[in-house]
Amino acid sequence: MLAAMKKDKSIHLSKSHFIAGLQCPKRLYLSVYPPEILGNDNAVGENLPIINGYAVGDMACKLYPGVMVEYDAGLSAALKTTADLIADERVTRIHEATFNFDNILVRVDLLERTKTGWILTEVKAATSVKEYYLNDTAVQAWVLQGCGLKLDAVRLMHVNNQFVYQGDENYEGLLHAEDITQRIESRIQGIKAQKDAFMKMLSGDEPDIAMGGQCYSPFECDFCSYCQPNDLPEYPVSILPRNNEKNRQAWHDAGYEDVRDIPDGVLENPNHQRVWRVTCSGKEEVDIDEASALKDLPWPRYYIDFETIGLAVPQWKGVRPYVQIPFQWSCHIHHEDGRMEHVEFLDVTGNDPRRACAESLVQHIGCEGVLIAYNAGFEKGVIRGLAEMHPDLSESLLEMNERFFDLLPLARKAYYHPSQMGSWSIKAVLPALVPELNYKNLDGVQDGGGAQLAWIEAASSDEMKRRNIANQLLAYCKLDTLAMVKIVDALLGRVKHG
Repeated sequence: MLAAMKKDKSIHLSKSHFIAGLQCPKRLYLSVYPPEILGNDNAVGENLPIINGYAVGDMACKLYPGVMVEYDAGLSAALKTTADLIADERVTRIHEATFNFDNILVRVDLLERTKTGWILTEVKAATSVKEYYLNDTAVQAWVLQGCGLKLDAVRLMHVNNQFVYQGDENYEGLLHAEDITQRIESRIQGIKAQKDAFMKMLSGDEPDIAMGGQCYSPFECDFCSYCQPNDLPEYPVSILPRNNEKNRQAWHDAGYEDVRDIPDGVLENPNHQRVWRVTCSGKEEVDIDEASALKDLPWPRYYIDFETIGLAVPQWKGVRPYVQIPFQWSCHIHHEDGRMEHVEFLDVTGNDPRRACAESLVQHIGCEGVLIAYNAGFEKGVIRGLAEMHPDLSESLLEMNERFFDLLPLARKAYYHPSQMGSWSIKAVLPALVPELNYKNLDGVQDGGGAQLAWIEAASSDEMKRRNIANQLLAYCKLDTLAMVKIVDALLGRVKHG
């Protein structure tokens, strides 16, 4: 099947193909010739960055109105429409202008006519110009110049994270364009040679390229599961926390593929030594002294967790792009006499949830005891944002921030089990300490990213579907705080019997 495809001399590379090739030629090859073994498992679903990207693109169209080149009728129609618009001097702005030159196909986010030529603008949902974005614009500039267009400037338009939405539907200032013409000149000059190399590679067999740092930078490759060796070790050295490519390469060169292959005395990092020691023994390791700190926590104990949404295009007054707005929290309250309460808040209506969220916190979180969170800096930041927005509640809210205890650093110091695979995330620690609880048993929402997508879906759904999604969110966030309760109980049990 692949051989037949390769006989087709009309291979056209999209901009995405070209960028994939720059990251790894094998990624380009597999994008053009997807292995049948992958089926649909490699399909890329929507996530919040993609949704934010769409929102920023739509906003660019609103702030810079022009003619949209539709793609519904296919490539040929889009190319002809673009050519007609270029020829019509009355048209000053074109969105999604489509060009094909020397087997490379591009669609330009925004093309603006000047008195002497054109300005090409690539629109990104990031808040600054990333180095790898320059390749995107260089490919487009090369194609447009090849099609005969004179480019007066090339710009990268990104989100201005200092913009504050006033709630008036006015988004002037949300997007900021930087001139990157000079920064991409040298890249443009190399496009032809790079393209020819790609086309030659695509006419041959699949490249034999071992997995390495290119698999994850600047983005994780869609084909990592395909490229993963069949004989992958049970505990690959990559699980050693906070290591780098240099270390991994050195271990590989020394013949160490599995953590258990590493001889005693090779690892110098204390955390690496602990992971190696526990992995080799196959048994958990508990630092009783560190875990004993849990006994001294005051009562009552408020185990709390927030779910937030960070939108590139702010929806509510006083909000900047990507600021995390809480729409949900869960709290298990453990009293000294053993009583356990559960309180929660959730708003999936799509309306501004901040006031109701802040009021519910003040209502349910008492003035005594400790607030326990897993990575408490996030929770404290959310509460601080609520306090800034609601001065009348700020004293009560900020007082909560003085009573936080972060369970994550203690878990890192006090506990490790081989099944954690080098991670101390709550989803790694929980099944090690409390096997009967598992996020995979949840229906629907199973992680923070899923919670964000669920909120977006619920906010635009009918009442019945919204209620169903709300139930999924409530179950997920409730498990997050119950997980902390159970982790603390399990560690205190190790202390008691240690």
